[in-house]
Amino acid sequence: MTWANQHLLWLLAGVVLAAALTWWWSASARRLRAGVGAGVPHLTAGVGHKREVLRSVLLWSGLALLIVTLAGPRWGSDDKLQTSRGADLLLVLDCSRSMLAKDLYPDRLEAARRKANDLLREAPETRLALMPFAGVAVLRCPLTGDHSAIESMMKDLSPELFPAENGYQGTAIGEAIQSGLHVLDKQTDRGQSILVMSDGADDDKAAVDAAAAAAKALGVPIYGLFFGDPDRESTVTIDGKEQVMLADRSTLDTLATATGGLCVNARSDPEDIRVILDHLRTHVVQLPWQERRRIVQSEKYQFVLLPAMLLILFGMLVPTRRRL
Repeated sequence: MTWANQHLLWLLAGVVLAAALTWWWSASARRLRAGVGAGVPHLTAGVGHKREVLRSVLLWSGLALLIVTLAGPRWGSDDKLQTSRGADLLLVLDCSRSMLAKDLYPDRLEAARRKANDLLREAPETRLALMPFAGVAVLRCPLTGDHSAIESMMKDLSPELFPAENGYQGTAIGEAIQSGLHVLDKQTDRGQSILVMSDGADDDKAAVDAAAAAAKALGVPIYGLFFGDPDRESTVTIDGKEQVMLADRSTLDTLATATGGLCVNARSDPEDIRVILDHLRTHVVQLPWQERRRIVQSEKYQFVLLPAMLLILFGMLVPTRRRL
């Protein structure tokens, strides 16, 4: 068993403490009432002690189970069938060190993550795959309709995934596109496209031209979302030295023009993503698709919520006064 909000379980200790203090206070109050009303039946016969205890047990138990419900217990597994109508989109995200430049707030890489989240919100019908790249490209997540998985994996994207000492830094967009085409595994009945989020140009013109030709032959348009200000120099501290990181969208323009895609500059609002999606939905085949996936440790809070509510309800209905 796992928990969605495990930290809330600490509240159970507060419930136990509050129940103990309430019991102590009630016991003290009963002793005081017994002393003051000794020999006076209408003062001592009003409250049924056993009923009062029963009511307290029910209410405190219900509250404890309610906290367990909020903590989100998970166990078992479920098969979930997701169906929609749309296309497949491979998100190729630049994780080179130049993406740490701060000409966009707080830096280009974080701005790209936010744009990727905008994409998830604006295109719920689209199956997505995630491939970060620098000098090489790595498939982080294959095509899936589970956008929460994509969102979770984007949080860990950074230049540290591509150590410079191993020769993995750079901006190899052409090679990333060619790797992405193998990931998409193009099918004749499936509309597919690639979105590259980057701030730089690929110096390997041959690789870029080859990627553009391969994508065009497969009918896969390439879209570009450009991060950075070409008219502004931005520095990044690398190995203790400040280095100027220029922004250049020429490679993204070349790929988009050659494949029938579109390249736009990143904006502070979601309009850039909407422009790309409008073009994609118009020019890329949108077909029904379905995907079955197994959800491990699925939410089971409902099995705890019902007993919690019943305990609280019965506790409120239990009468505490005795009939005289």
